[in-house]
Amino acid sequence: MKFSTQLRERRKKLKLTQESLANKLNVTRQTLSRWKNDLSYPNLDTLVQISQILNISLDCLPKENENSMVGQISSNVRKKRKYKTVLLIIGLLLIATFVFITFLGYGRATQNATIDHLNPFIKTQDGYAILPNLANQQQLTQQVDVFVSDDAFGKGSWLKFETGQYTAKNRWTLIQHNESYISKVRLLNKKQIPLGMREQAGSFYTGYQSKTEGPKTGQKILWW
Repeated sequence: MKFSTQLRERRKKLKLTQESLANKLNVTRQTLSRWKNDLSYPNLDTLVQISQILNISLDCLPKENENSMVGQISSNVRKKRKYKTVLLIIGLLLIATFVFITFLGYGRATQNATIDHLNPFIKTQDGYAILPNLANQQQLTQQVDVFVSDDAFGKGSWLKFETGQYTAKNRWTLIQHNESYISKVRLLNKKQIPLGMREQAGSFYTGYQSKTEGPKTGQKILWW
């Protein structure tokens, strides 16, 4: 039996007017009239109310393949579930993206070489630097903290790495790096540095001064 037919017969059997039934369902008479004429259908919440007020079991309503109303409701439910699933996936992706970018930002801010190595936004580049004056010429390796110039316009950052034994003549370096991750270090003399980079590499080593030079990374947005 069609929903509209059940609605009309049960309402009359319970001696309910259209207006009183509409008031009980918190809908207008026009809405009830549209249901009666199969022009629209109630949502699931309202359908449950109708079954309670008119004492109709939901099992007695037409099945999906017997009535377009049930089919439409089922379709709407499936669409809502699909919509919620899509929103959940998008939300999780946004959270994961935020966590990932924050993780990369932490790596840049702390000059974490391992994180910088994994950072997909950082490209491998070559830079030049002058090493500190020798404190002990017999020392085979030592850790240095130098400013590495990446281009002729002075872009670069302060990096720490270990270098082999060097002399006063070959205390310049060619450094291949992904920001703080050092992949290769090569000792040079000043004449081996391209002309455009010699001025940036410098002739005298000066240590890092935080008050005048700012962050060691030289980046305004630390994860880019």
